[in-house]
Amino acid sequence: MNNLAYFHPVAGGAVLAFLFYVGSLALRSRSRRRGAAALLAQHARLAPWMFVLVLVGWAGGLFSTWWLRHDLELGGSTHLRIGVGLVVALTGGWLTSRVMRNPTLRTAHPWFGIAAMLLGAAQVFFGLQITP
Repeated sequence: MNNLAYFHPVAGGAVLAFLFYVGSLALRSRSRRRGAAALLAQHARLAPWMFVLVLVGWAGGLFSTWWLRHDLELGGSTHLRIGVGLVVALTGGWLTSRVMRNPTLRTAHPWFGIAAMLLGAAQVFFGLQITP
């Protein structure tokens, strides 16, 4: 098997670590009055980059399965389906972040982030099962 098949799992692990870090900034801001604004500002600065990296990682996983992993059915894994859910959750977070002045959508925003973090944890579990 080609060593390039290991690129997606390694890069995906780094992207998920970044996802958990960005999510932790928002979670920590909820429990700290002092410094909360700085944590939220850093979360707002890094979250778009994390979102783009997750999208690139998702597309890279699909591409690497097609190109390098002929032992896997393209689009047939739970790992891919959870990745779609992760992208959907982050898209919801991104959309609600654009309208934080709306109280209803502001309330929904952290739930998208929590869902993304839980789906990220599931990605690790299901990704390890299909790692070459």
